[in-house]
Amino acid sequence: MKYGRLTFLATVAAFGLPTIPVDAAAQNPNSKVITFEAPGAGSTPGSFQGTGCFGCTFAINRWGAIVGTYLDANNVFHGFLRSPEGKFTTFEAPGADTTPGSFNGTVAQGINDLGEITGYYADAMGLTHGFLRSPRAAFTTFDVPDGENGSTPVFINLEGAVAGYALDTNFLFHAFLRRPDGTFADFVGPGSCTSGTPVGCYGSAATYVDLVGGAVGNYEDDSGNFVDHVVIRSPGGKLTKFDAPGAGTGLYQGTGCPGCNLGVNFFGSIAGSYTDANNVFHGFLRSPEGKFTTFDATGAGTGSYQGTGCFSDCPVSLNDWGLITGSYWDSNNVQHGFLRTPEGAFVTVDPSGSAGTQPESINDSGTIVGYYLDANSVYHGFVRLP
Repeated sequence: MKYGRLTFLATVAAFGLPTIPVDAAAQNPNSKVITFEAPGAGSTPGSFQGTGCFGCTFAINRWGAIVGTYLDANNVFHGFLRSPEGKFTTFEAPGADTTPGSFNGTVAQGINDLGEITGYYADAMGLTHGFLRSPRAAFTTFDVPDGENGSTPVFINLEGAVAGYALDTNFLFHAFLRRPDGTFADFVGPGSCTSGTPVGCYGSAATYVDLVGGAVGNYEDDSGNFVDHVVIRSPGGKLTKFDAPGAGTGLYQGTGCPGCNLGVNFFGSIAGSYTDANNVFHGFLRSPEGKFTTFDATGAGTGSYQGTGCFSDCPVSLNDWGLITGSYWDSNNVQHGFLRTPEGAFVTVDPSGSAGTQPESINDSGTIVGYYLDANSVYHGFVRLP
C-alpha cells in the first residue's frame, strides 16, 4: 500500500494534476446532473429515508468513486461505494447493529484516492465506533482514547490518516487525528468551551488532515456565547485559530459551525462559512498566506438564518483549482447548492425535484456529489458532471 501511495505522488509530481478549463467546468450549460439511489434505500414518504441523511457526509475521490450512506425501509443505516461507472457496493462494518427500527448501522464518511474508506458504525447500545475499509473490503475498527461516548471519523488522506471528533465522558467533543500507524492525537481549540453538550458546548472537531499531519477543524469558545472559530493544528501540535472578517461574536455566531466540514485543498487554501452579527451566513476563502475573500452565493437570502452556509452540518468543499461548492438558503428559507469559480462567478446546483439541496464534495475534475430532499421528505443522491 505504501508503494501505491508513493507511486501516485510521483505520478502527480511528474505529470501534474489533470488539466480542465475551470470556467468551462463551472459554467458549461451542458453540465449534467445524475441522480442515484443506493440499492436498498428506503422511500417511505415522510420518513427521511433514502440515499443520504441529515449530518451524513458524501465524498468523492480524484477518480470519481463516491462513498456515502443510505437509510433503508427498516430505518437502519448502511454504507455504499459507487464506482465512477455507477456500480454500487453496499457494506456493513463489523459490529454494526442492524436491528430494524434502531437507526443504528454503518455510516461511510470519507474516501481517499487509493479507495480506502473511513466512517463509523453504531452498536446495539447506539455507541459509535470508527472504521477503516481497505480497497479489498477488509475492515479495521477503532475507538478514540478520549471517545468514551463515541468516535466519529470524517476524513481520510492519501497516507491513511483519519480526522474526526470524539465524545468524552463529559459529553464534550474533542478533535482527533488517527495516524497511519494507529496512534492518536487529541486536541481542543485554544480557549475552547469545556462544559459539554448538555449545556450547549459542542467543543472541537477536526475535518481535514494533510499528508504531513497538519489538521484543520473548528471549535466553540468559552466566552459564554459559544462563538465558533477555525483552528489549524501544525504537525508538531501547535494550535492557531482564525476568524473570517465580519464574523459575529454573539451566541453561536462566528467562523464555522458544528458539523460543518471545511474545504481544504492541496495548497493550503481553506473555504468555509461564517455567521455575522445579524445571524446571516456568508462564505469565505482563506489563502495559504492568510488573505481572506468573503462571498455570497447568487440568490442567497439576507434575513436571519439565511445566506451562504447554515447553522449546522453544512459542508463546504474546495478543490485544487479553486472551485468551491456548498449550499445557501434563499429568502424563502429553501436550501440550494452552489458552485463558485476562482473568478467569483456562481452557478446554482439543484437537481430536478429538489426541495433542498446539499452538495458535499468536489474533486479536481469539477465533479460534485451530494444529496437532496424531495417533496416527500425522501433523500436522493446526485452527481453533477462538469
